[in-house]
Amino acid sequence: MSVKLLKDLQFAEKLNSTEAITEAGKEILNNYRAYVYTNPATCGIVNGFVLEASKLGFDTGLTSILESVNKFISENNISWKLASACESISNNNSTYNYINKLGVQQVEKLLEMNESDVISYIKAGSLKNIQYIPEFRAVCKEVYKSTITEHQAPNYTLTNPVSYVLINEDNSKIINVNGKTFKITESGVEDCVCQDEKFNRINKLLESFSRDADNNLIVEYRGIHGDVATIAITDDAIKFTKGNVNETFDASNKWIDYANFVSKAMSINEKINFMNVATIISEMFEAIPNVCVLDNVKMLNSTNGSQVAIVEGKDNVNVTVFHSINAGSSSTNYEYMAEALNNVLKVSGIDLKGVYEERINEDCKKMETPEAKAIREQLEANKEAQFDIRKKKIAMLAEQYKNDPVKIALLNKVAKDLAILENQK
Repeated sequence: MSVKLLKDLQFAEKLNSTEAITEAGKEILNNYRAYVYTNPATCGIVNGFVLEASKLGFDTGLTSILESVNKFISENNISWKLASACESISNNNSTYNYINKLGVQQVEKLLEMNESDVISYIKAGSLKNIQYIPEFRAVCKEVYKSTITEHQAPNYTLTNPVSYVLINEDNSKIINVNGKTFKITESGVEDCVCQDEKFNRINKLLESFSRDADNNLIVEYRGIHGDVATIAITDDAIKFTKGNVNETFDASNKWIDYANFVSKAMSINEKINFMNVATIISEMFEAIPNVCVLDNVKMLNSTNGSQVAIVEGKDNVNVTVFHSINAGSSSTNYEYMAEALNNVLKVSGIDLKGVYEERINEDCKKMETPEAKAIREQLEANKEAQFDIRKKKIAMLAEQYKNDPVKIALLNKVAKDLAILENQK
């Protein structure tokens, strides 16, 4: 059960990493050490340790282990909740639990992936058919309700777009960003063309919906007399609000029946318009398990009219600049995020390196070119030198590599680390 997750946690190693300083702490530690010595760790055992150790906050030895365990669980929040639910269901031998155990097998396959992929697959509807199981339904709702990542500044807005997502047999994903289609594979991102009629239709329809703070799709219908109805599509319901009327429907056919009832009092033209909207909402509700916020995509809209999509792949980054309806778009792949953002800066005049600092740092760690090694060796040679000498060295290298955004990104990281050390003197 959840072999990968528990192996990555290294619970036994964490238990042996330090000693408790109180008698109560030592007793807890000895009990759990004795268990994992003869038994494999489980989510239940780890959760039990977290509960007991959290009551002894004054034992610094025990809390250091607790902090390490909690950090891992936090970084794998959804995966851990799914794994814990799987264990609970598997250990329940009630005859009424048989069907639920069949659902566990589907979730276990998902748990072989990393956290980001688990979330992406849930958003794309991979657990749609087992949401009758309360434990899994609760986790799925938490994923669906994840808030929109949005960054605003006086001259631009940066937002994660929404797309209807297709998952292929090879686990690659097809997404739509502002009318352009991309394929996300294990290795990276690439342009593609999708002939799937439903994929293209749903993504086109999405353009007419807005989103609220909970990522629910929202559409407003204005009647011929100026009255306004708001219809919200959540992951499990259609919600209709008009004045004091509030109706909720858990199935698309119930919604259509209600729409037909409401439209009886309308004129012919208004009835046709309203039922067209109702049909679109019904179709979108059926597709909602595959509609998700694209965590690996950011859409930049600047006040000067520039519109840019930044699509992150594992080993590359795509930057697509949207010009106009007639001029279309231009799309380029980059090996490093710093290179991609350098192009965004040229197009929009906006520097997003601060937003993507973590990704840039990851790219710096992967840099293994001879030039990159030379930079590190030059800086390492001055490790014991005075801070001002190192500053001059960094400034000299910055001038030398001013036209290379990747090397500049590496130098910025070194300079930042130096500043931190200097403040600690």
